[in-house]
Amino acid sequence: METRTVQVGNVLIGSRHPIVVQTMCNTHTYDVEATFAQCLRLSRAGAELIRITVPGLQDVPHVQAIKERLRAAGCETPLVADIHFSSETAIAVAPLVEKVRINPGNFHKDHGEARKQFARFLEVCKQHGTAIRIGLNHGSLGSYIVERYGNTPQAMAQAAMEWIDMCIEADFWQVVVSLKASNTVVMIQAYRELARMMQERGVVFPLHVGVTEAGNGDTGRIKS
Repeated sequence: METRTVQVGNVLIGSRHPIVVQTMCNTHTYDVEATFAQCLRLSRAGAELIRITVPGLQDVPHVQAIKERLRAAGCETPLVADIHFSSETAIAVAPLVEKVRINPGNFHKDHGEARKQFARFLEVCKQHGTAIRIGLNHGSLGSYIVERYGNTPQAMAQAAMEWIDMCIEADFWQVVVSLKASNTVVMIQAYRELARMMQERGVVFPLHVGVTEAGNGDTGRIKS
């Protein structure tokens, strides 16, 4: 399946490019020294993208400080900001990183307002050349989607397509998509349905594949 190519800093994702390995820090973002040091170790170990959690607006300056220290140390590995719920945090951090992971359905309880916030976010990303990952999790689908389609793989794909369509309408193409579940069967079904829907649209974005809440030990390794 041929996909579009997405540029994240100095890394190309999708199309005929090799699969990109991403990892995530387990440090507190407000601990700039610890996060900076871990990012360096991860980059030297071969991580091609490093994701940092950004729980709220108070953490945005910490992300900026971490990135400045990394670049000063000669580390050019792109950073991905992981946003939980706050659209304002996503908008504030977008100019500072190479990629932002968001679940737009969680931007606001009112679906219409969530769409407005997502449109604002896309404009900022477009201005700064920031890529995004539309990342939906099976366990945190918005009530708008669940009420319409149930808590199913098809609902996950349908939810993702709504945000993908908004990106296309906004002429924004730096998009990666993920549909994660702790159940690998549900996850695979959701990805296959999304791939089919994107192919029907004639626009196929790269997929970020992963299991959420995989767990520890052998179970976690097998699922992953």
